[in-house]
Amino acid sequence: MTGYGRASRRRGALSAEAEARSVNGRFLAVRCRVPSELVRLEARLEALVRRSVERGTVDVFVKLRADRAASLPRVNHKVLAVYRKALAEAGGGDAGHLLSLPGVISQEDSQPSERELETLVLEVAEEAIAQMRVTRLAEGARLLRSLQRELSALRRHGSVVRRLAPDALKTFHANLRKRVDALLAGTALPADDPSLLREVALLASRTDITEELDRLESHLDALAKALGASEPVGRSLDFVLQEIGREVNTVGSKCSDARASARVVGMKTCVERLREQAANIE
Repeated sequence: MTGYGRASRRRGALSAEAEARSVNGRFLAVRCRVPSELVRLEARLEALVRRSVERGTVDVFVKLRADRAASLPRVNHKVLAVYRKALAEAGGGDAGHLLSLPGVISQEDSQPSERELETLVLEVAEEAIAQMRVTRLAEGARLLRSLQRELSALRRHGSVVRRLAPDALKTFHANLRKRVDALLAGTALPADDPSLLREVALLASRTDITEELDRLESHLDALAKALGASEPVGRSLDFVLQEIGREVNTVGSKCSDARASARVVGMKTCVERLREQAANIE
């Protein structure tokens, strides 16, 4: 599933910004783009992603910016005390000039420690990843509705095929009997020949789709259960849809009724749409 999240935080003179983006993928792949001084955090950033994402390609970008203008002057009181004592011993004078003497005032940037830096980066990255997950969940809800619509359409097509199957089978058997009678006319082979009856029975059984429809209904129930699960089901959907497609193809190959065949075409269309959408599901 696709998703996007962005977050920024500031701590003293340091600010951090993170972005997390995800696109569809069969497996999980994480790519981190961080400043060179933060390469050591890539493994921990990837771990943050893996805690909330199981499928897809995820990119995490982190930027750091230090505000150098925020540095403040620092007075070295020990050095200033030495100068002040020397000035008093020399008979006194303007103490204000002591601030300009070497070592009294220095400019010192307040650089954060490595631990503070790591904490800031991980916090902002975790927030961006959390926002990305929210958008992924919203897309997942939309995909769920689409998958449920296709599942309902697939069930309707299957119900019509099941209703048409008995009459279609009777029609096929009647037509088969007529063709056999026509072929036997003028031959010495009797209509009750065991080998002939065996072959005719075998041919007739190949048009019975009851078992395939029963298995298809079972797979559709499994699909409905998977769509109602709270845990990631992307790989389960792939397997179930593969089985559904196999049964639909078998029904299509056995079906000789024109009306049922039209419904099988509709079923194949639904299965294809389900596969396309399931590729986006975690």
